[in-house]
Amino acid sequence: MFWKNHSLSKKLRPVFESRKIRLVVGGNLALSIIMVNLIGPVGGQVPAETVEIATLTPNTIKVITETTFRSPLAENSGYSQGFHGKHPGVDIKAKRGTNILAAAAGLVVEVDRQRFGYGNKVIVEHNGQLQTLYAHLDSVNVKVGESVTKETVLGTVGMTGWTTGPHLHFEVKRGAGYINPKQILPEI
Repeated sequence: MFWKNHSLSKKLRPVFESRKIRLVVGGNLALSIIMVNLIGPVGGQVPAETVEIATLTPNTIKVITETTFRSPLAENSGYSQGFHGKHPGVDIKAKRGTNILAAAAGLVVEVDRQRFGYGNKVIVEHNGQLQTLYAHLDSVNVKVGESVTKETVLGTVGMTGWTTGPHLHFEVKRGAGYINPKQILPEI
């Protein structure tokens, strides 16, 4: 799929398998990642992944209405990070253990459990047109091939993968581009 771990993550995984090392170095690693993204890498350029941003037209918006998509969290405290070129989704603040619901009816096409990157994640396809990604889950309650409705609990909010606090990372993809989730979600 298109949401695979970054090659750097795969190389660093064995180093950070130890929980003790992860706790000690985690803060420094997060700060390093932020600094590299802000000022660039030291000693050379690292090619960045290209993020194509798809925009919705008025005709598309008529098809995707507030009755079609819902907030994936019944309870949340707003956004902790928004959508931009280096962050193709939104981070929705919520308490750890909060149920995550499917934003719309669809089919589960991927379930992945990782220690790094997105951590535990679920991807749901909606009518073959859009895909939604739910990441950093503590628990996953669905499996690949399962049909879901807006009432299906996909899992619970957690802190798996690279995260500094409990939240739901939520992305919407259409074709090769990402859509700002705020375009299809009701106000949070």
